[in-house]
Amino acid sequence: MATAHIRKQLLSKALYLVTPKARLSTAPVPRSVGSVYVDVFDRKRRSKKQSKEFDTLGTWDSRLDVELDTESSIRLGEVIPNIGIERVGVATHQGRRLYQEDRYDIKKIGHNLYYFGIFDGHGGDKCAEYCQKYMWRHVQHCVERENGGKTSHDMEKAIDKAFHDVNKSFDRWYHSKKEHKSEKVSSGSTATVCLLQDHHMMYIGHCGDSRAILCRDNQAKCLTKDHDPSDPREMERIMRSGGNVTSDSIGRTLVNNRLAMSRSIGDLELKDKGVVCRPDIIAMPVKHGKDGFLAIISDGITYVMQDQEIVECILRCEDAKEAAVRLVDQALLYSCEDNATSIIIPFGSWGKERDPSTSVFYSFGRNMNNTSRFG
Repeated sequence: MATAHIRKQLLSKALYLVTPKARLSTAPVPRSVGSVYVDVFDRKRRSKKQSKEFDTLGTWDSRLDVELDTESSIRLGEVIPNIGIERVGVATHQGRRLYQEDRYDIKKIGHNLYYFGIFDGHGGDKCAEYCQKYMWRHVQHCVERENGGKTSHDMEKAIDKAFHDVNKSFDRWYHSKKEHKSEKVSSGSTATVCLLQDHHMMYIGHCGDSRAILCRDNQAKCLTKDHDPSDPREMERIMRSGGNVTSDSIGRTLVNNRLAMSRSIGDLELKDKGVVCRPDIIAMPVKHGKDGFLAIISDGITYVMQDQEIVECILRCEDAKEAAVRLVDQALLYSCEDNATSIIIPFGSWGKERDPSTSVFYSFGRNMNNTSRFG
């Protein structure tokens, strides 16, 4: 249930939002707190055109102790919580690998504009490290150039340009270093970036096989698609560009017997073979009355856990910071052998209808792999 502090703010904000005529008058509004409830729900029943997902006082039942984003709430005409970057959970682990190639970054890069990114490196960590350091700068610069990101089209165009610019920048940097001339191939990285604008709009740019999963009504909704060379469209582009697609002994589909994805940052030797850095981009509003969180995760986690399994693991946690750590631990418990990284961004319905009956996952079959008998 929402705390008394939040409910008090919701009541006052609802009164402001649902009574436009009262705002134009200097006379006091003759209504009680109880009448606000009646007014909100009566208006909702009377208006058939009003969205069923309006975040009324009765539907936004959150465990988050947050302030309201007054500016966004007034402009959008609905109650918008101020999530704050300090509430976001992040965790990463090397796993059973001998080296850590995952990188992540979270930042505030503009007024009410937050940046989150996960970069899963391969063939070394140089490209992922480069993306961690510079992707946010390219995104920030491109958003400023595209009319400040005032429209969805501006934001989508900025994200697309930032992905291409950081790939070109990495190319220039990599070939400018003498120590790289002796290397046969360059490194590469996935890139899954989310921009949260005004605590209300999400813009996700994605290339590779990291993943972004939205929890809506406690159900997993995958917002990204893994860029696999076995996809007919991806394979067609690669073959048309002079590359080849084969399968190895364990069933992985590879580009030129090397890369298990069809899009990436870096992998410079394969750029003329159809391995592009062009991101898929999705723009969608956050429905705080339905959405619990967004999870951005590397494939070390998704390889051993299904999307709904990931959501249910997170739903058992008190806050996003605990959830990020728990999710990585759960992947390791399920015999994850890769680097594992998670970013958990809580939304308005965090903890709504949470089932606390089970706080820890156990899997005897999966745990057997961790014993000395099967080591």
